[in-house]
Amino acid sequence: MINGVFSTFSGKVAAERRLEIVANNIANALTPGFKALRPVYNGSTMDGDIQPDQLQQTYVNIPDTYVHFSDGPLIATGNTLDVAINGSGFFVVSTPDGDMYTRDGQFTLSADKKLVTMDGYPVMGQNGGELTVEGKDVRIEADGSVLTDGTLVDRLKVVDFQDKTDLKNMGSSLFANGSTTNSETAAGNYSVKQGYYEASNVDVMKEMVDMISSMRAFEAYTKADQAVDESLGQLIDTVKL
Repeated sequence: MINGVFSTFSGKVAAERRLEIVANNIANALTPGFKALRPVYNGSTMDGDIQPDQLQQTYVNIPDTYVHFSDGPLIATGNTLDVAINGSGFFVVSTPDGDMYTRDGQFTLSADKKLVTMDGYPVMGQNGGELTVEGKDVRIEADGSVLTDGTLVDRLKVVDFQDKTDLKNMGSSLFANGSTTNSETAAGNYSVKQGYYEASNVDVMKEMVDMISSMRAFEAYTKADQAVDESLGQLIDTVKL
């Protein structure tokens, strides 16, 4: 009986958390550079519908999420300061909390001509400094070299990680390295495309299927929870007699 209470309660909590993750993915389906989150389960998984006769043997929770780092489609804009990474790697941006990493290459210029993200974070160059872009003709080559009026300014710093599971989602399509041992390395197999940005990698149809599956699981756990409550109530009444 107690096992049934824990099973149904944990199942409802896990299904609700899964719904939150799916809803967040759908909400960011149009966010440039966004990477879909996936749940990390303890216990039995919830991939697909859970039938009521499975519930007594099921104990699950979602202690964490992981980032699904598949590439998103590249969208052509023609904007000079929009750049996309074709291949593996991340742009490096400077934030008050240290360097962070992003696939969102919709950049702009600050008042002092720094190349910055839409949130105002400076984009880092290969030489270790912030990129200053002054001039009328701005060209960004496939290797990330930034030229203004034909003069080389610097090269976009593009890095990669052997183990991306250590990268934590910090919001605004930014990721922080959560490991002191998984150091950034220079990206190798990539090219930079000027006039493009990388869209979100969210598969809306998949997320809708996951949402329906999560809602069904929540409903199934709720019905089982009600049945457990009724059985427990009957047992208590019997003991009182």
